[in-house]
Amino acid sequence: MEFKNETIRDFSIEKERNAIRLALNSIEKVLPFTIPISIGNTQKFSTNHFVHKNPWSPEIVVSKVSLSNALDLEEAIKISKKRGNLWKERPQEERSALLMKVAEKLVSKKDWILSVCIWETGKHITEAEIEFAEAVDFCRYYAAVANDQMLPKNINLLGEDNLYYYQPKGIVASISPWNFPMAIFTGMCAAPLVTGNVVLTKPAEETSATAYEITKCFWEAGIPKEVFHFLPGLGSEIGEAMVTHSEVSVINFTGSRDVGLSIVRLASQISPGQRSIKKVICELGGKNAMVVDADADLDVAVQAILSSAFGFQGQKCSALSRLYVHNDCFKKLKERLMASMEDLLVGSPLDFENRIGPVIHEESYLRLLRLQKENESFLTGITTQYPKDGFYIPPSLYEPPPDSSMWSSEIFGPLLSMKKISSFQEGIELANDSDYALTCGVISRNPKHVQEAKLKIDAGNLYINRGITGAIVNRQPFGGGKLSGTGAKAGGPDYLHLFVEGKTFTENTMRQGFSRDTIQ
Repeated sequence: MEFKNETIRDFSIEKERNAIRLALNSIEKVLPFTIPISIGNTQKFSTNHFVHKNPWSPEIVVSKVSLSNALDLEEAIKISKKRGNLWKERPQEERSALLMKVAEKLVSKKDWILSVCIWETGKHITEAEIEFAEAVDFCRYYAAVANDQMLPKNINLLGEDNLYYYQPKGIVASISPWNFPMAIFTGMCAAPLVTGNVVLTKPAEETSATAYEITKCFWEAGIPKEVFHFLPGLGSEIGEAMVTHSEVSVINFTGSRDVGLSIVRLASQISPGQRSIKKVICELGGKNAMVVDADADLDVAVQAILSSAFGFQGQKCSALSRLYVHNDCFKKLKERLMASMEDLLVGSPLDFENRIGPVIHEESYLRLLRLQKENESFLTGITTQYPKDGFYIPPSLYEPPPDSSMWSSEIFGPLLSMKKISSFQEGIELANDSDYALTCGVISRNPKHVQEAKLKIDAGNLYINRGITGAIVNRQPFGGGKLSGTGAKAGGPDYLHLFVEGKTFTENTMRQGFSRDTIQ
């Protein structure tokens, strides 16, 4: 099964823009989306709802999400235990083929799913297109890897047969974030499903409509509803119930550091009736740096900084937050960066000329406003033209002192800190001086410095002379270390092994006579 990355459309072409506009403009007529709970073949609506508002027009309600609870979880697990073995026992080739059908189903609904995502998140059309392609890639890639790596392996000797095979871990709780509701949600569900596990998925409350549209593609492609349950709700309620349930074998989580570490603590406690040690897979964010060398190509540097720090309003775990620039080019780069920031077009993603949209919701908006106010004395540059209605935070550049929390705390917004360095080696030391180790960038034309960076920078994904966001499935398996996570590399050849256990059968084939009742 050959893997090939999904094609990215070019929205500079008028025909492509017009096609997606039809879908985008149709969304408002059907709002709000009413999102159900789906347990096996039963769909139901809760009297308790989470209401999500549109980020650029907060007077518009995008979705009303039914909130599942512990009783719903018990029902889903009861069905899973009854029907899970049928899914587990299906040949690997069949499960992989179904995942390929999921990819086809996603592509057939591409413009609709993209549009739902944009209305929920405020994501720019090009970024949404790239994210959608990643979702499709996850399905196709994991299907191919499963066929290549998960099939049984025989080592047969004279008088002895040995079989090594992979067994799914069981029931997987998939708890996904709002910032990549197509790609991360899809990948976190596709991997455990293709390896034969049952999946209980809890999408982020803010993007449950996007997640539900994708979930329907799984079901329509043939993934049984009895092994893929949709349980939207609050992390503090249904999320915690999943983590602590004795029948849940794996917790697959992407989100904040505080929540992730609390999951690790909770999962370490053995619940009554629990018979396995829970596996926790966590991707917990970053405080990502870029080092700009003395001989850097400043055209490359400016473009890499803008896309890495301000793409999707900085709401990426991989986003650039700490910028270290060599003294020799600091002044010139700073001037060019500030001028470029002033030219950024901020506004609704329905206008494709805009490059920066709103942040996800009022909570983030108010938190970022507070950070801006607290650090206004360190402000160096800012994008001054932006809408005053909606949850817009202008891209901002700061030069805070070394003891400022802006150098250590994940911000998850378009706020970038900049510092002058006297040597490339100092830049490496500062880049490594963090609790996180997710992404990092180096802009340099010095081969020795590039090699030094490869050897010394502690990051899961190091990018050289380009932006530090936008990992592509198979090309750049994504995930970091330290407090950025447990080291899982999504979109890489090792990821599926997190959801299976190896098992060995050995049989002595040197017969010592025959059992009487087998002789006819």
